[in-house]
Amino acid sequence: MQKKILTFASALLLSTVIAGTASARDGWYAAVRGGVTNSNMNSVDESSTTTAKADIDFDNVWMMSGAVGYRYSYFRAELEYSYREDHDETSATGLSGTEFGAKNLMLNGYFDFLPNYVISPYVSAGIGWAQLSLDTFSKAGGATTTNSVDSDNFTWSIGAGMTVRINKCLNIDAGYRYLDMGDIENANVNAHEVYFGLRYTF
Repeated sequence: MQKKILTFASALLLSTVIAGTASARDGWYAAVRGGVTNSNMNSVDESSTTTAKADIDFDNVWMMSGAVGYRYSYFRAELEYSYREDHDETSATGLSGTEFGAKNLMLNGYFDFLPNYVISPYVSAGIGWAQLSLDTFSKAGGATTTNSVDSDNFTWSIGAGMTVRINKCLNIDAGYRYLDMGDIENANVNAHEVYFGLRYTF
């Protein structure tokens, strides 16, 4: 019995290795991703407004994105659009608050270390455009003061993750990335994102 179990386990391991080293498909792919993002605003100008002077660490919100790209051997390049739920922060007294939103269009590049194996780590980098919006309000003496600002900025990102290959076409991706989305109201905006996604090569 033990010999049969050992033989079966050996065969299973061998089949996994063979499947893992089979060539994955090159070509055009589509990807969808979803996860959690945490944005921060850090003052870069001490003469800026009170909101920008404060270092704001927003609560986590969800994000989702879609991408179209091309894979060749160890390399992938894609165009990705990302949408994030607005961050909404209100003071404990309800007398002031901040709402922040960000959308991105990015050109991303990836390097897959083991592209033809079942599990492959990767690193990524990207450049692109961010559309930022910042709305603030404050209440004093029965009056409410509001301020709305929009900004279109150059954005860059770096990240790393892991791919699990289901078959030669379908992959599951999981990763982390850091984004620098430029300035708004004299405050720098950056974000940390953790995501999961599906990628299908045609």
